[in-house]
Amino acid sequence: MSHCSGYSDPSSFAEDGPEVLDEEGTQEDLEYKLKGLIDLTLDKSAKTRQAALEGIKNALASKMLYEFILERRMTLTDSIERCLKKGKSDEQRAAAALASVLCIQLGPGIESEEILKTLGPILKKII
Repeated sequence: MSHCSGYSDPSSFAEDGPEVLDEEGTQEDLEYKLKGLIDLTLDKSAKTRQAALEGIKNALASKMLYEFILERRMTLTDSIERCLKKGKSDEQRAAAALASVLCIQLGPGIESEEILKTLGPILKKII
């Protein structure tokens, strides 16, 4: 699979799940796919955004990527916030699930607290 097609179809990561991590790639390939999925969270299509959120969540649930996430936590938080505010129920569900996995990846500490402070009020409003 070429690098471009690897992230142009967010459902490919969401469907393949953890097997993709073991079979296809190196850390660099995974990070490249994740960067593409992060970009796709800004797409016009709600289905594309939802699939991108689910793909990121699946990757983070399968492999510890602390350094990668630490460098991009604000970008991810902004994307999650946007999807929670403007998305419909399925997109909001995917964004909330990603937020929880993101906090788990970062562990206890100031970074997770920042995410909770940003997203907590929005999550409470949705509920």
